[in-house]
Amino acid sequence: MSQDPTPFFLLSDAPVPAALQAWVGSRHSLSLPALPADPAVQEWMRVAELGHCWLVDGRDAHAWRSCVAALRSAGWLDGLPWALWLPEPGLRDSQASMAWEQGAVEVFDAAQGEALANSVHALLQRLRSPHGQAAQLRRDRAEQKALRASLDNLPAPIFIKNAAGVYTEANQSFVDFLGLSREQIIGKTVYDVAPPELAAVYADADQRLLASGARQIYDTQVRWADGGLREVTFYKAVFHGMDGAPAGQAGAIFDITERKRMERRLRTLAETDSLTGILNRRSFIEQAERRMRDALAAQEPVTVMLFDLDHFKQINDLQGHAAGDAVLCHISSVVGQLLRAEDMLARMGGDEFAIMLHGALDGQAVAERLPAVVAATPMLQAGQPVACTISLGALIIHPGQHSLDSLLHQADLALYEAKNQGRNRSVVRDYRLLSPG
Repeated sequence: MSQDPTPFFLLSDAPVPAALQAWVGSRHSLSLPALPADPAVQEWMRVAELGHCWLVDGRDAHAWRSCVAALRSAGWLDGLPWALWLPEPGLRDSQASMAWEQGAVEVFDAAQGEALANSVHALLQRLRSPHGQAAQLRRDRAEQKALRASLDNLPAPIFIKNAAGVYTEANQSFVDFLGLSREQIIGKTVYDVAPPELAAVYADADQRLLASGARQIYDTQVRWADGGLREVTFYKAVFHGMDGAPAGQAGAIFDITERKRMERRLRTLAETDSLTGILNRRSFIEQAERRMRDALAAQEPVTVMLFDLDHFKQINDLQGHAAGDAVLCHISSVVGQLLRAEDMLARMGGDEFAIMLHGALDGQAVAERLPAVVAATPMLQAGQPVACTISLGALIIHPGQHSLDSLLHQADLALYEAKNQGRNRSVVRDYRLLSPG
C-alpha cells in the first residue's frame, strides 16, 4: 500500500462505489470481528493523519450502528472521525439524523450525483484545517485520553451512567473491582453486572438520586471480583444536559470493608466480656433498659435473674485462677444453651451473672431449672469432673413497677436468700401481685 493512502477507509460489504473510488484506499466488511487482523486496517491506521476518515456503509441501520459502536469501543474513533455513506436513494430521511446523533462528521448520499465530489472536497478541507472539526476532534480525543489515563490511575472505582441507568464510562479500578471486562460493563445496567438483590438496591438509589437532581452518599455491599461481598460507600452526583434536565450520574466507590470489620470488632470488645464472650455489665444495663421500655409498651412481664457460683473462692484458692476462669466459661456455656436467642445473659463481674427474658412462665421455669442443670453438668478438667453449683435469685415483674436498679437490687436479695437456704437452688419472687404503687 502507498505511504500516502487516499483519505477514506470504507467499511462495507459491497464493492467500492465508482463515485468514491478516487478517495477510498481500502475497504473492509461491516463485520468487525476480523477487522484488527486485516493488514489493510493495520497499515491505514498506522499512517492515518489529519484529514483521514472512516466511511461507513449506511444501507443497514443496525449494521452500521453496531459497526460505529465497535469502532468507538476499540478506540479507533480516537482522533479519526467517521462519515456515513448512503449508497441508495431514499435513505437520508431515516438514517441521517441517527448518524448525526452518533457523531458522524458528514453524511454522503448517492443521490447527490455530481455534487458528491464537492461534498467530499468540502469535508476534506474541514478535516485538514488545523482549526477545523477534525483537528478539534483530535484535541478533544487527546484530552479525553489524558483524562481516562488519570482516572485509570486512581485507586477508587469510578463510573458514569446515563439517565436510563446505562454505564457509559468506567475507570480501570471499577473494572478490576467487579472482575468484569469493560465490554461487560459499558452499555449495560446494574442488573447485568450485579446480583438481582443488590441491583435492586442500586437501581432504587439511582432513581432517588435522579429525582433529587443533587448528590447522594450511602453504604451498601458490592460483589467483588472474587465473588465475595465487600462493604462500600457510594458517592454519586447528577450531571445535567443542555436543557437542564438530569442527564446521568457520576459516582465513586470507596471500600470500607476493613473499617466496618474494625468497628464491629471494637463494638464487640466494648459490649462483651472478654473471658466468656457473653454481654458485659455495661452492655447488659443499656440493653435491659430498652427491653424494659419495650415490655412496658407491650404490657408484658419480664423476668430478671442474678446468680453466682457457690464456693467460687475455694476453686480459685485451691485450683488456681486458670481453673476459676475455666469454670466461669463452662457456666456461661451451660446456661447459654438453655436460653433463647432473644434472652440476655451477661457477666456482671467476678462470678456474678445476670439474665433477662420476657414472659413470666418461661422465666419461672428457667429460674427453677438452672441450678439443677448446672449441678448435673460438671466441668471436665484433666479428664476429671469438677462439680459446679449456683445460687439464683429471680424476680418477675410488670416493667412499670421498678427501675432497673431497683429490680437488680431485689434480685440480689433473692439471690442471698437462696444462699441462706443452703445454696444450689433458686428463689423466685413474683411481684406482679403487688400494687405498682
